Amino acid sequence: MKNKFLLGIFLQALTIPAFYSQEKKVKHDIKEVTVFLAGAQVTHAGNVTVTAGKNEFVFDDLSHSIDVNSIQAKGEGDFTILSVSHRINYLNPDFKTKEVKTMQDSLESMQMKLDMNRAIRGVYESEQSLLLENKKIGGANTGVSAAELEKTANLLRTRLIEIQMKIQELRIKEKKLNEQISKLSSQLNEMNAHKNRTSGEVIVTVNARQAASGKLSVSFLTPQAGWIPSYDIRAIDNSSPIKLDYRANVWQNSGSDWNDVKLLLSTGNPTISGTAPTLMPWWLTYYVAQYKNQPSSVNYGYMNSMPPSTVTMDGEGAINEEPAPPPVPSLTTSSFTQMNESAVNTVFDISIPYTIRSDSKKYSVEVQSFSIPAQYRYFCAPKMDRDAFLLAKITGWDKLNLLSGEANVFYEGMYVGKSYINTRSTSDTLSLSLGRDKNVVVTRIKVGELCEKKVIGNQKKETLVFEINVRNKKKQEIEIDIEDQYPLSSIKEIEIELLESSGAKVDPVSGKISWKYKMPGGDTKKMKFSFSVKFPKDKVLGNL
Repeated sequence: MKNKFLLGIFLQALTIPAFYSQEKKVKHDIKEVTVFLAGAQVTHAGNVTVTAGKNEFVFDDLSHSIDVNSIQAKGEGDFTILSVSHRINYLNPDFKTKEVKTMQDSLESMQMKLDMNRAIRGVYESEQSLLLENKKIGGANTGVSAAELEKTANLLRTRLIEIQMKIQELRIKEKKLNEQISKLSSQLNEMNAHKNRTSGEVIVTVNARQAASGKLSVSFLTPQAGWIPSYDIRAIDNSSPIKLDYRANVWQNSGSDWNDVKLLLSTGNPTISGTAPTLMPWWLTYYVAQYKNQPSSVNYGYMNSMPPSTVTMDGEGAINEEPAPPPVPSLTTSSFTQMNESAVNTVFDISIPYTIRSDSKKYSVEVQSFSIPAQYRYFCAPKMDRDAFLLAKITGWDKLNLLSGEANVFYEGMYVGKSYINTRSTSDTLSLSLGRDKNVVVTRIKVGELCEKKVIGNQKKETLVFEINVRNKKKQEIEIDIEDQYPLSSIKEIEIELLESSGAKVDPVSGKISWKYKMPGGDTKKMKFSFSVKFPKDKVLGNL
């Protein structure tokens, strides 16, 4: 009877795994990473073997910064995914890369050499102390001949010199070892600076009717990643097409390195709200001044709305306006890149694998390369800057799916500086600044002898005359746009009249005057414009 009871307990214990799941770690790799302008979706995948019943598979050593709401699991095989959960492992030791292990081994080897060097130096220093402390020759009643004394002194001198040279040699070696250890320690600290002691884990629970093999993958969003667009603009001369290299500076600090992964770059940003704003009724109210010592409970008008600002008056009668709080706002690898455009964003599929370390450093990824026909023109606004800027005007740029970003500019094989591509424009022409050209000289002077001031009755009239000179020192013909301006007035008593413009195009709304020229090599152009300003003689214009 007792044997039957024990056998029943044993059989019951054998059936426990069939009813209760046990965690199994999945050997997984990063399958692909989709990097957004802010954030990245990381997909891990691995092979699994399921048994009949419930199985719990653990994807460990994941990013420590996982958006729990974004976790998804997919499977291939004869089983059903029941649930997906997430947890943080605080006991997992730091994962050490091959580079970190190599660096630590080198550091330990250097430290052993340093310890050995110090031990040898200690032996020599002990021998030196022993020789210096036992300088007495002969006994108390026995003298020493001059020959023996000289022989002993020579031996002592020779040995002490040898010891001093060895000690000095060991000190130099010790100094070099300390310098190498310091460099290795600094490099190792930098490599470990962004390592996190915690790691994320995703647990996928599946159910199977029978044992089977299959694949499991989990994907999640980490906010600790992103990419920034940048460009290289290259122009050979003023007649060749522009070469535009589109690059992405990708960074991540997710806690896990992305080693030789498939990259996809998306122009989307899942970290911002995708909810369309809703306009609420705009209620107008009367403006009511609030004075000191006035009760704080004031009826501001309809709907109990607060006024746009509050005004208080101090004891001297001065008005102090306090602004209202701001409103709350509404909720080259390029050859291997495939561009997929959706209704809301564009995804660049980078075919060549990339390695992006978890160190917050920017890694340059080539996205696309374009050869674009361009129209070259020079531009100068001598009132603001006397240099002429070479512009490349591009049409049809909206089909290139560019984003605003910094650009490195190269002209005639030379780096000329940085520019900025602004794609937030509704114009069909994109102007790329290629930098300053010192071979186009522009001067702007105020012609003093032609300027005058008059008083006519109660009015004062001032006339200003400016002269602009442009010289093309280049051998080839250029096209150039020159812009200047005359003042405008919103005060009735101030009257402004443009007197001369040398054939310029005049925009009376903005006050801009502009000239367009084709200038052969060595050509010079001169233009003059003048205007008069009438205003009451008892007034002073501060910015004329």
